[in-house]
Amino acid sequence: MAGGFELLDHTADVGIRAWGGDAREAFAQAALGLAELMGVRASGPGEVRRIRLEGEDPADLLVGFLNELLYLHETELAGFVRVEVEEVSDRALEAEVELAPLRGPGGGVAVKAATYHQVAVERRPDGAVEVRVYVDV
Repeated sequence: MAGGFELLDHTADVGIRAWGGDAREAFAQAALGLAELMGVRASGPGEVRRIRLEGEDPADLLVGFLNELLYLHETELAGFVRVEVEEVSDRALEAEVELAPLRGPGGGVAVKAATYHQVAVERRPDGAVEVRVYVDV
């Protein structure tokens, strides 16, 4: 299954549904969906950051991962130009993110945080994974 994402409308929130051949790809696609929603426009080679998280379950990891990306975006004034999720287990996540300077206003939505509202990580029998998460705007 080729990975992808779509944005979902919800009252006062916006949802991201992402999918991939495994959890790593689905989580990376969710990050790309977040960047698209925010209108992140970054350019040039960037600084690589490692993200290591622990959580109660994969849904907790998804929310934590997206909130970490939001934190880096806000504090570093940078956009994530590459996201590689290296590991997603039931209780841990490791990823490498390349941050590059923002180039001009993105024209996207101001995202406050990823939320636990209707968050889901679903594994299919064929190994593919679909995730759904809503962000507060």
